[in-house]
Amino acid sequence: FADGGIVGTKPYVSSGAYLDRMGHHCKGCHYDVKDRIGERACPFNALYWHFHERNRSRLEGPDARPGLMTRIGRVYHTWDAMDADTREALLNKAERTLQQLNAL
Repeated sequence: FADGGIVGTKPYVSSGAYLDRMGHHCKGCHYDVKDRIGERACPFNALYWHFHERNRSRLEGPDARPGLMTRIGRVYHTWDAMDADTREALLNKAERTLQQLNAL
């Protein structure tokens, strides 16, 4: 994604659950990888959705790389299926996280 789609067909962004599955990085962590919006929610969970929402027009739009739409479509299908309050809470959590990066 950072290369404008030359090599990568989609952004490599992950939720906390994926990071934990791929390397058990969450063992002993202060944050709860299964929580998305609570006080101890893993910051990667809200940041994952924030990234996708912030870049939706670029990832789904007419300039999206061929093949990307199919993969990204699943992400946005899940996002769109969430109730509005959950989506708003995730975006707010991500904004607070970004404002407090040095305090994490």
